[in-house]
Amino acid sequence: MRAEVPGIDKEHLTVELAGDLLTIRGERQQDEKAEDGAVYCAEITRAGFSRTLRLPVQVRADAVNASFENGLLEVHLPKAEVTQRQRIEIK
Repeated sequence: MRAEVPGIDKEHLTVELAGDLLTIRGERQQDEKAEDGAVYCAEITRAGFSRTLRLPVQVRADAVNASFENGLLEVHLPKAEVTQRQRIEIK
């Protein structure tokens, strides 16, 4: 899974996996202030987002990893092995 998140620092991103739901949250921080704390011009303001995706297959939660570089977040979600049909003996 890839997500473009320009203007957001790695420290302000979170990725969470709960069952078949993957949630990505982020917040852009506004830090261009004058010494007195006033903002004279801000074309990009502080903003947050949250996106939750339902995964179409089960994934191996212990093998999920994420990387972030140049405003691009990549989350690798290895599929879990699907159990094959198995005949169960009745006792």
